[in-house]
Amino acid sequence: MQNKKKNHFSKIMRFLMTALTSLLIVLILIIILMVSRIQGTARVVNYAGLVRGKTQRIIKLEDARMPQDDMIADVKGYIKGLRFGSEELDLVSLDDKAFQAKMEELDAYFDTLKQEIDLVRQVGYENTNIIEKSEIFFNLCDVATGLAESYSQRIATRLKQFETLTVIDIVILVFMILYELLKALRYAKANRELKSKIYLDEATGLPNKNKCEEILTLEAEQNMAICVFDLNNLRTINNQQGHERGDLYIRSFAKSLRKGVDENQFVGRCGGDEFIAFYKNVT
Repeated sequence: MQNKKKNHFSKIMRFLMTALTSLLIVLILIIILMVSRIQGTARVVNYAGLVRGKTQRIIKLEDARMPQDDMIADVKGYIKGLRFGSEELDLVSLDDKAFQAKMEELDAYFDTLKQEIDLVRQVGYENTNIIEKSEIFFNLCDVATGLAESYSQRIATRLKQFETLTVIDIVILVFMILYELLKALRYAKANRELKSKIYLDEATGLPNKNKCEEILTLEAEQNMAICVFDLNNLRTINNQQGHERGDLYIRSFAKSLRKGVDENQFVGRCGGDEFIAFYKNVT
């Protein structure tokens, strides 16, 4: 029952790690896209401000009877790029209804402003409403720029939220990975201990019968020697003085055997009162 619960818990952990990893990939992709949008929005804000600044210069120069057809064409191109996006200007079209509505109004009013500029060229600015109309246009520019900045701020706030979610996801994943790593280390340690117990004689600390048989089977070769030791009177000691005394007798001999044989050679207990010493490279 306990193993079943552990297996169920392991399946849940693997599922959660897979889900969190998938979520992390999605979050990273969203962040990349949002960073790109913020960069594009920053250019929109700059060009919205540029429309105002360049139009102010046009008005001043036109009032001084210095026609600026090229600059007027530039501003018209900026407005079009701000409305629909432009590869040439590297502008994106903002997905914001308020901004797009204001840009449409701005575009229409710029046509009105151009008509007033044409009138200035004919009769002079003193006889037109160029100052009043330019102020209305500048106010429209300010509102459009503010809307673009608000949109950029909203995207930045969302980006911050996604970044926070990403950090939380990563932290949880790190803890889960550490948990799995610690569990793997515990399992490895348990396996080592289990393996050592399989081949260890707990009474003497020497390799047990299983290890002795494995050594004799797998490592038999030329130039080797095997010494077999059989303790005398072990049964008598157990019967007359007790098994504790007999165990002490076995441990004492095992200690002496291990001490008397080179540490690079194998010694082990292959039975109740039987021990072996396995010598390699005997000449």
